Amino acid sequence: MSVSATARNVIAPALRWGYRLRVHGAHRCPRRGPLLVAAPHLGFLDATVIATCLPRPVDVLVDPGGLAAVGGKAPGRVLIDAADPGTGLREAVDTLEAGGAVGAWVGDGNERAAGYLLARTGSPVLPVVVLGGSGRHAGDLPGWRARVDVVVGDPVLLDAPADPASRAEVLLLAEAIRQSAVDHAERARQRMGYVDGVGVEDRDTATDNGAS
Repeated sequence: MSVSATARNVIAPALRWGYRLRVHGAHRCPRRGPLLVAAPHLGFLDATVIATCLPRPVDVLVDPGGLAAVGGKAPGRVLIDAADPGTGLREAVDTLEAGGAVGAWVGDGNERAAGYLLARTGSPVLPVVVLGGSGRHAGDLPGWRARVDVVVGDPVLLDAPADPASRAEVLLLAEAIRQSAVDHAERARQRMGYVDGVGVEDRDTATDNGAS
């Protein structure tokens, strides 16, 4: 079993114990083959939730941050250092080409990494959004037993360009990925009853087994 899978088996139950976490549409997540998970980065828990609470392990692109102090390694993370982004992106390409799943962010230009990965691998794109993944501010943890909804969209197949090295083609793919993820997030907010990132209706206080 991989380190990422082991971490998932430990962290996911802890998250479900600490929060009322539900995964909606888990059946839409392909269980095998390369997969590019695209999500807006809305809250503190987003990377951890995406890495551990979907039906399969996902290695999520992150900047080094505090991980630099521990050698820059962590299960379920692919570090993208601004000083040398190529190393992390090559690692992500290798993961996808080996049939793994990689999570990438959209918004504020972050979707360019997703566009590059799609151009290189032609992987299906899975829109996902984590709602309620932070406290009052985006950098805060949610409160104890807070509601957290993970909403999985339908996989999207986008044509890889004939020239994956073309910057213009990568940017077009990046925008298509961003739009798909943003549209999914907006539909999910409406469906789940979230306003400004807060669930206005706490419909169900039970934990979920990830199969809904």
